[in-house]
Amino acid sequence: MSATLLQAAFASHRAGNLEAAIGYYRDCLASDAGQSAVYDYLGIACTGLPEHGPEAVRAFRRSLLLEPGRGSVLSNLATLYVHATDDPRALLWFRRASKTEPLRADNWARQASCAIRLGQNAEALTCLKQACRRAPADSTHWEHLGTLLRRMARRADAERAVRDGLLINPGAGRLWSSLSATLLETDHVASAMRFGSRATIAAPADSEAFGNLAQALYRSGQLEAAISSGAQAMRLNPQNPIVTFNLAIYLLSSGDMARGWPLYEARLISLRKMTRNLPPQRWAPDISGPDIHLLVYAEQGLGDEVMFATCFPELQERLARGELGSVTIECTDRLRALFERSFPEFRFFDRIRKQEQRLHPADYGTIVGERGCTHEVATGSLPKLFRPDQTRFPNTSAILVPDPVKVAYWRRWLSSKGDGPWIGLSWRSRAKRNLEAVYYPGPGNLGPILDIPGAGFVTLQYDEDAEELARIEAGNDVRILRPESLDLTNDLDGVTALISALDLVVSPQNLVLSLAGALGEKGYSMPHVLTWVSLGTSRMPFFPSIEVDIRREDEGVDWKPVMRRLAERIRSHLNS
Repeated sequence: MSATLLQAAFASHRAGNLEAAIGYYRDCLASDAGQSAVYDYLGIACTGLPEHGPEAVRAFRRSLLLEPGRGSVLSNLATLYVHATDDPRALLWFRRASKTEPLRADNWARQASCAIRLGQNAEALTCLKQACRRAPADSTHWEHLGTLLRRMARRADAERAVRDGLLINPGAGRLWSSLSATLLETDHVASAMRFGSRATIAAPADSEAFGNLAQALYRSGQLEAAISSGAQAMRLNPQNPIVTFNLAIYLLSSGDMARGWPLYEARLISLRKMTRNLPPQRWAPDISGPDIHLLVYAEQGLGDEVMFATCFPELQERLARGELGSVTIECTDRLRALFERSFPEFRFFDRIRKQEQRLHPADYGTIVGERGCTHEVATGSLPKLFRPDQTRFPNTSAILVPDPVKVAYWRRWLSSKGDGPWIGLSWRSRAKRNLEAVYYPGPGNLGPILDIPGAGFVTLQYDEDAEELARIEAGNDVRILRPESLDLTNDLDGVTALISALDLVVSPQNLVLSLAGALGEKGYSMPHVLTWVSLGTSRMPFFPSIEVDIRREDEGVDWKPVMRRLAERIRSHLNS
């Protein structure tokens, strides 16, 4: 084998000229086919060019035939399958690489990353522990171990892992940042801010450090400081959509919609990676005409779908004026009957990407072809177009039309149970369920509401069970009605009819509250902090009928004070 040829191959490879490097590697092997390392180099070069994928596989396998114990080749072959989005096969080869060279921390780390993508967290945890053991001075392994433990809701273990890493790597800014994020998740806001600040000192050029500090500042209610830190995070990494999106949230929370709404569009970067065959043009209000056929595609959760639907009346008006030829809207199947009754001018279709398929892209090709859609817009972009400032929010949010027959049925049912007034109750959301005490009042803090004299109560909690409800009743010496034969999770048309028959609703910020607000029904909510949907106000502009009282910082995770304040408001409302 010619040393000159090999040097030329290396030079081309280092320069990024992979085609030339591949040619030189082939020439080297033509003169000496027994070089395991050169086959490995050839495979690495071919990995960088997708069209050479099959040759890369052949090269790596030939290298292994010549030298079976080379763990680096096994790892390179696994990496090739990662690039080909074949994680199951990649994981098999990463396992072989780790077994062949168990002292190499990078093999364990790569195996862990692949296992995480496949949802095999237990295997990933074992691998990351091995990586930390083999290379304790590499702070990245400790950071990833902490992140995985947080994802597994093992936050105490995550904190211990990160602190162990800091004992060995006290100057690692990313570990201080990880510790800040871990403590923030358990509502230790002051400590999260302290360690977040330390992260920015240790790593002043790290966008994530400033981003995590911004999150802690936001949770503490220090919006201006959060905006400042979030803006620095964005300056350091302007291409990171998460950093940009978080800054949008801080700005919107402060009421700065002029700067917040444009940055809120950053969420589309990841969203569009999960969409296929949308109409070719994005819609804006200045695009109009009878030949404009608009597709509005869904995003985020059910409560968000309902909230963004408060902008649908503007589309109705444009359709009525002939400024749009048609409007086709994607929605979750459980909302479809309700939306079709409320907006009969629109054409609806069930959400393409279901929850169980969230890792698979949504292909809109069939709908676009059948409906003749020419333009598209995401539902979450409608507020930017139609709610640029507070003056553009209507005084009422009564956009949903419940089934009158079902409303009459529930009114008769309630009347048969007593005179009322009737209060619908919800006490948590499915989101962040493992941190219920931080984010939601939960079943143990309903006492002040249940003490309202003369009131009757109906559960609207879609994931409650009979035992939980019995404990609430026993603990408060009260009866809470269960809606007979109503599926509170799936029959949202029936749920909206029941809400319409009630006098008011008490709920955290979840789907129940969004439905009550979109019906224009009276509601009371208790967010753990004032979230962005309040847009710098002490209310919910999307839902004017909803009153809000937040849990104050000095109250910690004690929900009783805010529930007592809400109870007083409700008493005043019922007595007025």
